[in-house]
Amino acid sequence: MEHSYLLAGPVLLAGWAAYTKYRKSANDRLPLPPLVDIPPEDIFSRPREAYGEALAAHGPVIRVRRKGNLEYIVNQEYARYVLTCNRLFSFEDGAIHIMNLQPIMVFTEGTLFQDLNTFVREAIVDRIDENVYRIWPLFQRDATKFLEHAAEGKKTGQHPVFFDHFHQTIAETTLLLLFGKDYISHRNLQAMEDASNAMAELTGQYQNFSIVGKYLPILFIAYIWIKVVLVIIPFRYLCTFGPQVWPDINRYEKMIASGNTAPEDEPRTVLFHIVKTYTLQSGGKRIGWFRRLYIHVMLLCMIFAAVHTSTVVSQWVLCRLAEYPEYLGPLREEILRVLEEDETGQMRLTAKSLREARLMDSFLREVMRLKGDTIASMRLTTTDVPLGNVVVPKGSLVTVMATTVHENPDTFGDDPREFKGFQWAESNKEAVMTGPGHIAFGLGRFACPGRVLAVNEIKLIVLSLIARATPTLLEGKYEVSDPLNTVTQPPKGTLVFEPLEKPYL
Repeated sequence: MEHSYLLAGPVLLAGWAAYTKYRKSANDRLPLPPLVDIPPEDIFSRPREAYGEALAAHGPVIRVRRKGNLEYIVNQEYARYVLTCNRLFSFEDGAIHIMNLQPIMVFTEGTLFQDLNTFVREAIVDRIDENVYRIWPLFQRDATKFLEHAAEGKKTGQHPVFFDHFHQTIAETTLLLLFGKDYISHRNLQAMEDASNAMAELTGQYQNFSIVGKYLPILFIAYIWIKVVLVIIPFRYLCTFGPQVWPDINRYEKMIASGNTAPEDEPRTVLFHIVKTYTLQSGGKRIGWFRRLYIHVMLLCMIFAAVHTSTVVSQWVLCRLAEYPEYLGPLREEILRVLEEDETGQMRLTAKSLREARLMDSFLREVMRLKGDTIASMRLTTTDVPLGNVVVPKGSLVTVMATTVHENPDTFGDDPREFKGFQWAESNKEAVMTGPGHIAFGLGRFACPGRVLAVNEIKLIVLSLIARATPTLLEGKYEVSDPLNTVTQPPKGTLVFEPLEKPYL
């Protein structure tokens, strides 16, 4: 038949429709978990109670519709299985879907999360002693400045905003570690904060504050996608950092190819480490433009992960210290024990100091356990997966109700919500340690790779402040700003600081 190729389109379309119908009918035959109708207002305003009641009433696996997605929620019974069996529950696919990262993944060649894990471990975690030594002066400087503003705020009533101040500190720290001190400028810091906020928007961190985001998620995501991917990333991030990073990549390639630079003289930045890795892997060939864009994507992801969450958790810790001031005395005594003297005779905190600050570490871990995390990181099933007497179909979004893990009576006793700030020091479990009873940083192969740096940054912020002042809360209270997302949203409250007569630092 002449022009028979014209039938290809309708035939393919009919085939796809038939396959979709078959999959739907096959799913209908599976013993699916109960579909629980939780009103959106309950999901956004009281998620821990709403999800907890649904799981208690309907079993360890339920289905819930949220923001246009059908999600499978599991309790503590299947938490470890879901979070560690990546063969059945894909972290990469789940993260891409729920965080709206599909446009970013165009440049990743399918290895983004593995590469991020590798480079963060090699260039940051493995050098943590050196890196803490480099960033300590920034925290020392900014803690002093913040407390000066806080003292002035007590007189005027205009209290400085903790989150904004230390968000900039973390941004500068990130610039230093990723790119080097030559990149530190007001313009670059502003571009980095804009990029971090843009990535937070793209990944849905502010979606719960928008009426459109809650009830018309597809429209909201489309708008944010255009705003972030087509405007902010190319015109704010790439236009600012591209003209600096591109020549540095060229310079680093020549430095590596020459073989004349001793390891101790190499730039100690993540960017240099990435360039060196790819240059050596290619046998000295130049890094092409596509790979360079991929480097930018990785750096952008690191910026988002580093800048946002460390400041959020620091504010949670300080709010808890204001709530439980009886912990301040032992923590300050610990500061005196762990301080070290540097080559100039000044007292400072080092990576060793922070490791030895076991009480601070325990307090931080307990804050992360009880700050009210609800939905853990998302997974996507790669096949039909049986969970007990039900089956989760292939291609389904699955997540753990973190509260059922962190407040499990079988693990934490009859009153699992009781705050015991120093219990982890007694059991010798560090804040960076993950486990079946502690999933604040995830669990398994894809647990947060930057958690060692994050914990050190949080300790530097908190210890630098409480060594000089006592945190309190204006009007004695704080509120949870986004009950569904306590991981990346700080509590709402004004921290006020009373200076110590004899500071420890």
